[in-house]
Amino acid sequence: MAITAELVRSRVHLTPPPGCIAEDVIVSEQATGLGLTMIDAYGRTTRRTVSNVPAAVVVIESRTGAELLVPLLPVGEVVPGARYGQNNEDGKDGDDVVTQAVPLSTAAPEVVGKTVPSPEAPPVTHSVTLLVATEMAAGSDDSAWAGLSVSGCVTLGPTCLGTLIRFWQDLDAREESANAIRGRAAGEVAVSLDVPFSRGRLAFRPGVELGIGWIHMGGFGAHSQMVGDNDFDHGDVSAGLHMAASVRVWRHWSAEAGLGVSVSLFAHQAPFVIDGVTLPGVPFAYGLASLGLRYGVP
Repeated sequence: MAITAELVRSRVHLTPPPGCIAEDVIVSEQATGLGLTMIDAYGRTTRRTVSNVPAAVVVIESRTGAELLVPLLPVGEVVPGARYGQNNEDGKDGDDVVTQAVPLSTAAPEVVGKTVPSPEAPPVTHSVTLLVATEMAAGSDDSAWAGLSVSGCVTLGPTCLGTLIRFWQDLDAREESANAIRGRAAGEVAVSLDVPFSRGRLAFRPGVELGIGWIHMGGFGAHSQMVGDNDFDHGDVSAGLHMAASVRVWRHWSAEAGLGVSVSLFAHQAPFVIDGVTLPGVPFAYGLASLGLRYGVP
């Protein structure tokens, strides 16, 4: 009863007041001292071995205060000084902590871990695509044209910025002039901006273009018997829209077909009169179709 008297002297309640958590303590004598078996309100058992009565009082007293904090701890944490469900093997006082609890504090616990360096971002690459295509065009003045275009672009994010060069030959030049001309050719150099995207196996390439176009007429005279070496050129600002679709045929090669429209912004549609010779005007717009071979993506 020495332990009971000491607990009363330390103002530890042997009978818990209403609303307080009770803990059962069983004291037994052992060869090395006193054995304490403490069972809390949750059924958890802690066994301790102490050397004397004062040590037993200290342990019981600390348990009474510590167990009041148990409902406040996160799941999985234990109270400092507790060794649940295990026996003390060495029989020494104070050697009872198996798992250190995380201290209760307002600050978040510090988590120390081994960091793994993030992989280096791959270098930004700009893919290049090239296209060679044959083109057929119809002018707003009922002219017919055929020719070749070469274009290429570099991908910049979701867009592809490039250049375009095309050359056309008028298929009915002689019939479009009141006099005789040997031929009429058209050319264009433009900057293009495409927004490529894919749907299944097909790759689409809508875009716009802006550049400079010109028409060359040469070898004309007042009559077919008087055709000379005269030449005439007319330049203009051109703008266009196009839509193309391609399908891969082998590795980086794709077959591409496209449709488009090109407009001469300041077209001289009236006939030209040069040295008494009447030459056809410039078509205001062209509708064109193309078929070619593209290398690269898109």
